[in-house]
Amino acid sequence: MDQNQSRNYKKYNSKNPLMGIVISNFMNNLKETSATLKNINSVIDIGCGEGFVINCLDYPKITGVDISRNALRIAKEKNPECEFCSGSIYEISFKENSFDLVIATEVLEHLERPDLALREIRRITKNYCILSVPNEPYFRAMNFFRGKNLARLGNDPEHVQNWSSGKFVSLIDTYFDVLEVRRPFPWTMALCKK
Repeated sequence: MDQNQSRNYKKYNSKNPLMGIVISNFMNNLKETSATLKNINSVIDIGCGEGFVINCLDYPKITGVDISRNALRIAKEKNPECEFCSGSIYEISFKENSFDLVIATEVLEHLERPDLALREIRRITKNYCILSVPNEPYFRAMNFFRGKNLARLGNDPEHVQNWSSGKFVSLIDTYFDVLEVRRPFPWTMALCKK
């Protein structure tokens, strides 16, 4: 693979059969969760990376935001009908209540200030958000047992936050009403309402 490809890109294109199973399970849970929502006309995927999540969703209007211009280029190639823009989750360049659904999957664990990101997500959603993070310690254990990040006991070097499912739900419960929690191994996924 090209050295310019992100860890995210490599993960979604992994030849490892275990990764294929867990990624497929994650995407199926995301589709099932989003399918329960009605009257969703505008969606934003914050930290959209190369557009893998956008590619699996079936909504008429999806906007993707990421800080990586290279990832956005790939996302646009994969999803030409969608809109993409560069930006930070801390300062999203959209007005209050701009989107029916805000999605931030595998983003918050990379942030020094997830509280600021959650406030920004709350600001731009009209109704719902779907958030996911690695469920610790299971995520690290899976990495360790497949030989990834051994010196760090399986912890990704880019992860600055590590939450168990319960601790993550407690954090987001401060900002949203948590409607549903799923645990597609090794992640925690929450559907929330403003």
